[in-house]
Amino acid sequence: MRADEEAPAAKELRTSGEPRTWRVTATNGVTVSGYLPPWAYEDPSESDVHPVALPVGLARLELFRYFDGVPGSLVGPGDGTDEDGYTTPFGALTCHPCADRETPDRPVHPVLTIQVSDTEETVCTDPDELAALITRLRAHTDYLDQHVRPAFTTIREDWRTHHRAVTEEVSRSGARRPLSPGVATYCRSRDQPTTGVGSGDGISAAEGTVTA
Repeated sequence: MRADEEAPAAKELRTSGEPRTWRVTATNGVTVSGYLPPWAYEDPSESDVHPVALPVGLARLELFRYFDGVPGSLVGPGDGTDEDGYTTPFGALTCHPCADRETPDRPVHPVLTIQVSDTEETVCTDPDELAALITRLRAHTDYLDQHVRPAFTTIREDWRTHHRAVTEEVSRSGARRPLSPGVATYCRSRDQPTTGVGSGDGISAAEGTVTA
């Protein structure tokens, strides 16, 4: 991409007109304001805030934008919704412009959160960290595509070709007999799902081995 070109996602952030401003005003007349960027989905401005609640309100003030072109996390069911039925954004850009005394290390600039799974996420505090994450993801997906998937395909084909359903038992004396009910529960044909086995269905030493 040339220096004078922009990705479509970056072009969407551009707006015309004067820069916007958010404002939080307390009932005693104190007003705190800051830059409201064009990418923020909502204006967090408030009025009639109690003076005592002003510091807490400013610490909680958040600017955000979702990147939900591909909903859902990197791994998981892939249905794109959380437990409450809401669409899960793949990435979320957030910014808390006001410092929080309880979490002094929290960034006061925009950060990007990537949803890895339903319960895990990773935070990129700058574009370089995101670039490093992208490099790792590409390395993993390339390895999965070029090495693991062909091997997995070969293994499955080999299993489908050579595996046979277990049909009989061989006792210690060498006698062959049909599978007993307990053993048959374990040994299904490849077209049948394996089910759980209840108590008392175990294989005793006297039963010997099973063969296919």
